[in-house]
Amino acid sequence: MNTNTVIRLMSLLSIWMWIGQGQPQLTPNDFQAKITSNTVILKQPYCVFDQTCNGCEIWLVAALSSATSTFDAQFNSSAPYVLSLSPYPTAFNPSSGNFFVTKVGPLASFPCSQSSNDFYFIVGAEGKCSGINCNGLLPNGSIVSFKYLLIDVNNQTIVNASNWSPNITLLTLQNPQTINDGLSARSGAMVVITTILCVAAALLLLLFFIMLCVICCGRKEGKPISGVSQTVMNSIRIPRYDTHLKERGHPYDNPAYESEVKNYSTSDTLPKSGIQTQKL
Repeated sequence: MNTNTVIRLMSLLSIWMWIGQGQPQLTPNDFQAKITSNTVILKQPYCVFDQTCNGCEIWLVAALSSATSTFDAQFNSSAPYVLSLSPYPTAFNPSSGNFFVTKVGPLASFPCSQSSNDFYFIVGAEGKCSGINCNGLLPNGSIVSFKYLLIDVNNQTIVNASNWSPNITLLTLQNPQTINDGLSARSGAMVVITTILCVAAALLLLLFFIMLCVICCGRKEGKPISGVSQTVMNSIRIPRYDTHLKERGHPYDNPAYESEVKNYSTSDTLPKSGIQTQKL
């Protein structure tokens, strides 16, 4: 019996002894969009393989639920070559195995002592990729299952494997032409809220037009709009004022308002009489 055969038998024996330990799991319910039409968010494989294996890596098998038995049959007969059995670009073609294998990370990165629900692995994160073992999208709306493999990269052998996950049904994309966006498709609460907002907007628009009409009519009749604006206008009309910064200040008439000086008393000038100027 040659060395390769012995290694293969030992690998199969190890798998038989350890198989059934753990399985891929979905992230908790507080994760948004953990299942889409072509991606799935899984918890990272902390403590799935509670064993020591220097140089081992965890890989994920993503398969259609109908192809799990196909993978298991090929996996048992050709374990060392499982990574290249169904390359991703053509993994889900009619004549292919309907599964692909992609790398998750080193076993040392997922110890039991650091198990956490805050870390996750997105199946399909690389989109429409072309690598043999890339993390590509799943078929839209399909039913899929997942399985972890523990691979010794030094010997190119599979040391262990987990159980298959329960079947996971991906979301089915809906044709936009079939979506009913009419009033019958809206909830009662949405109709009430929309009505209230429309009435409020109409009232605000009516108030705006009323204020605009009042302002325009007041300007046409030549009447002041408010006492504040009249005060401000009077405050800048200074036809007469007293000069300062001189030894003797004296009133100075602004030529622009000479015709209106007679309409103002000394109380209308700045500064008012009786205020002493200071010599600098």
